[in-house]
Amino acid sequence: MDQPLEKRPESARARQKQATRQKLIDTTIELIAQGGLARVTLPRVAESAGLSRGICNYHFHTKEQLLLDTFMTVYREHETAWKKALCDQDTPAPLRLKEFIRVLLVPPVADTDKVAVWMAFWGEAAGRRTYLDLCTARDKDFEKAVARALYEIDPTPSHQHAMSPEDIAVALTGMIDGFWVQYLIAPGRLSPEHAISACIA
Repeated sequence: MDQPLEKRPESARARQKQATRQKLIDTTIELIAQGGLARVTLPRVAESAGLSRGICNYHFHTKEQLLLDTFMTVYREHETAWKKALCDQDTPAPLRLKEFIRVLLVPPVADTDKVAVWMAFWGEAAGRRTYLDLCTARDKDFEKAVARALYEIDPTPSHQHAMSPEDIAVALTGMIDGFWVQYLIAPGRLSPEHAISACIA
């Protein structure tokens, strides 16, 4: 009985540490949405989060580390959502594809602050190899998954002049990215429901 009691303080500290780290990342997402990557500094993040500079430095030694961890948080949420939607083999491929489109065009994945983070990192990708590799990997992974679902729907797409499943997957990626841009530059102009319908049409 003594051993579990001894572990409880460590578990509580670990949870508190994770909660503090997540608070700093959430604050960074908000700051990027407000003014891009340039708005992010460790002192500003600490102040905005209501934490000391020392606590911020304990979790993130550099701005670059904080930015990368913030991007990876958004990336993992995106990856988890589309994989859950598209990789459930118990659901027919057409329904999986519709769910894939839906989860990428509604919150939490398509929350405007998180979309702003994607846009900010896309803008930096050309000059930063780490960001470019992550963004490219994201596109390739789910384009391949979409193509596989399309092959399930039509295993022998042989219509003359028809787009291949791979081409359709790339086009769908472009449409979703374009709708994300619309969410940011023209809020309320296009509802998520209409964006979903346009992708499915």
